[in-house]
Order: sequence, then C-alpha cells, then structure tokens
Amino acid sequence: MIFCLDSSGRETLLGLAKDQQVREIMLKDRDSLKSSFLELLDSMGAAPAEIAAIAIGQGPGSFTGLRVGFAFAHGLARGLDVPLWPVPSFDVLAHKVLPISDTVTVLVQARKERWFAQSYGEDAKARVVLDASELAQWLPLGGVLCGPGCKSLPEELQAKLEDRIPADERLHRPQADTLIELAQTTWTNRERLAISDVLPDYGLEFGAA
Repeated sequence: MIFCLDSSGRETLLGLAKDQQVREIMLKDRDSLKSSFLELLDSMGAAPAEIAAIAIGQGPGSFTGLRVGFAFAHGLARGLDVPLWPVPSFDVLAHKVLPISDTVTVLVQARKERWFAQSYGEDAKARVVLDASELAQWLPLGGVLCGPGCKSLPEELQAKLEDRIPADERLHRPQADTLIELAQTTWTNRERLAISDVLPDYGLEFGAA
C-alpha cells in the first residue's frame, strides 16, 4: 500500500493506493492533515502499518504548504520506517495532459505577481520564474497550459490563452494515481533515500504562501 501527499498548492492532495484501487481527497485546511489521513485510511479499511512507501510532490509552489507537508511526511516515514519517494509536482501535472498534447506548459503562481513555468514534450523548456509580460513572450506558440497558475493570470492574458486551458479542473491539480505511478516508476528497485535528504523544491524563489 502506498500513501501519497502533495501540499504544493492551496489545497493539499492525500491519496492511498491499495489492492489496485486509488482513493484521494483534497484538503482546503492543512490543519486537518493528520485527521484526514486517518479518515482516508479508515475509508479503505487500512491501517498505518500497511503503508509500504510514501510518495510526495516536491513542488515548487506554496512555501508554507510544502513545509507543512514535508514535516508530516518526514515524521510518518520515520515512524513507519518506510521509504519516502519525491516526485516534482510539475511532472505530475504535466503527465496527465501529455497524452492529449504534443507540448504541455505547467503554470504555478509565485510571489509578487510572478509565475513558475515549465514546458514538456515537443517544445520543452526549462523552468523559469516570470512576470505576466515576460511569460506572454516566453510561452510556446502551441500546446496546452495546465496548473493552478492558469487561474491567476491577468484577465487579458488569460483571455488570449483561453482556448489552450482545459476546462477539466482535475487537470490543474496533482492527482494521486499519477503521483503514485511516477514515484513507483522512479524509485522502485533503487537505493532508498535517507529521509533527511528528501527536501521540498521551493523553486528559483520562495513560492506563494
């Protein structure tokens, strides 16, 4: 059984994979992290001792969210003596969309009216942090845009890009099945990381709180 967590956004993803079933919940209040974790286990008739590994979204994103999520995951991994598998949150977001677009650009808002952006696929581009005017020039000419940062773009820019932003809200947040799949693909049969070495990626600057 694998537990997953991504707290890089305004809402926190909790997920559990057991017996080829995946269940997830999204939390608006990080203060309910522990109780929601226990409720998720209970909903699948599972106990903490059954967890074999923990997959965690690394960010970038919310500084506060990542700090809280990683503290919880570190404590849980140490207490259960299980591996902690980090996966870049941008990879998780892009993975769901790549099957429907040759190029996928992930957007997450950072501080001071700036956005983290990274493109995957045919027109891949390394991650940057840009303001709205810089972002408009940097974006690939084609492809789909996803991620929570799409909603926070200035109205004028958002209107220009509207046709490239999927309406399905699930494509703008991490999903448990993808996070777990990428974690397994990356870390199964590899040397176990020291928990203290599994750290959040705050990006090129601290993310939005």
